[in-house]
Amino acid sequence: MKIGVIPPVPMEPFSASPHEAANLWSAFFLARDREPWVETARLAGFPDNFSLWARCLYGMVFETATQTVYYPEPGLPKEVARVMQLLGEQDVRVVPFSFPILRNEGRLRDELAKLSESLEVAPGILETVLARWAEVRTSLRRFDGLQQRSAGFSSREYVSMLALCMDPRRDVDSIRREVEAGILTYQDVGRDRWTRVGILGLTPYREGFYDALEERKAVVVYDEWGVENNPMATANDLVSLYNRCPIPYGLKRRQERALREIASRRIRGVILGVEYMCENIRDEGFFRANLGLPVLVLESAKGVPLSDVETHQLDRFLNECGRS
Repeated sequence: MKIGVIPPVPMEPFSASPHEAANLWSAFFLARDREPWVETARLAGFPDNFSLWARCLYGMVFETATQTVYYPEPGLPKEVARVMQLLGEQDVRVVPFSFPILRNEGRLRDELAKLSESLEVAPGILETVLARWAEVRTSLRRFDGLQQRSAGFSSREYVSMLALCMDPRRDVDSIRREVEAGILTYQDVGRDRWTRVGILGLTPYREGFYDALEERKAVVVYDEWGVENNPMATANDLVSLYNRCPIPYGLKRRQERALREIASRRIRGVILGVEYMCENIRDEGFFRANLGLPVLVLESAKGVPLSDVETHQLDRFLNECGRS
């Protein structure tokens, strides 16, 4: 059976499943050509001003004949949630992974057990898979550490590696080798003297955005979405591992993690990645009030290059970062 999953649903049970599973977000973010998915959504009646991620999600499911899609509750953007509803009406099985409203290890354990049962994970396999993924994330921690200390990778290289490591359909050993190969390409090209920025929220997928940062000598040294969906803490079991993650347990827990990362990574400003600004006004206000750094909100839903107005906003934001 072909299965798709939308983060932040834990990936390890999908890797341990006998089914063919794919992280639909990673496939979307890393794709070089999204047009076939967009065309499928267009033929289904989706307007061109609908979220690009949501349209591609719909297109991917049908282009790949995916039979079941797992998604997180809560936390889906409105138009992605609408796609899930439509898929459910069109003979695609859609299954929620319900995070506890408040962090609760027992309830999370129950939900993970239910997920493993639904995926037909054989007893004992999950522990083995968790150990193999721990090896990948040990390598990824080294990769992330290099970016944290010296910004040795371009912003695009950094966020793409994090997205790559979320995908359960890839052979685990091949992912680890790819991370190690990325580490070997590290070289000091002076980015450590550039403006260091962090990303909170959904990793931006706007065309040309990372090139715009590079041109302005700014570099991403922290990507909340990528890091939290690749939990790199040491843990003996899946529940302990994911119980530590602040997503999706509210703004206060995300703030605590963000402040630690801002200090350790010497971040000068934060980009809040969202689908639509109007759906994230509360998040924007909270982070502006509580991080003590410049905050730029970047909408990704259009998926188009930055407009002149947005380019001006980026310039102003980076100037503020230089003064912070």
